[in-house]
Amino acid sequence: MKPVVIVSPFFTKLVSIFIDVHAITLFPFIISKEKMDDITLNHEKIHIAQQKELLVIFFYLLYVYYFIENYLFYKDIHTAYMMISFEREAYEHDSDLSYLSNRKRFRWLHYR
Repeated sequence: MKPVVIVSPFFTKLVSIFIDVHAITLFPFIISKEKMDDITLNHEKIHIAQQKELLVIFFYLLYVYYFIENYLFYKDIHTAYMMISFEREAYEHDSDLSYLSNRKRFRWLHYR
């Protein structure tokens, strides 16, 4: 299933409560502030793969849990976000446009 890409500066501004959101993945949608380059789109597609393997809801539950855990540890919103294992996998591989074709399932666990 291909994600549905939506460009909505209004929506991304609305969800930019804690950090500036350039793009967000809410399965099966990728919503961005502006047209995405290939790297940003690949980053968001990695999140689609993560969400699929966790049946979507468990991804969001774990995402919030990891964010809170990281925030309590680092006391910094940006660092808490960057240390989420889902984000670490996506940022490490977003420039590798063939990553998803070779990605092993649950690879984000490697970053815990």
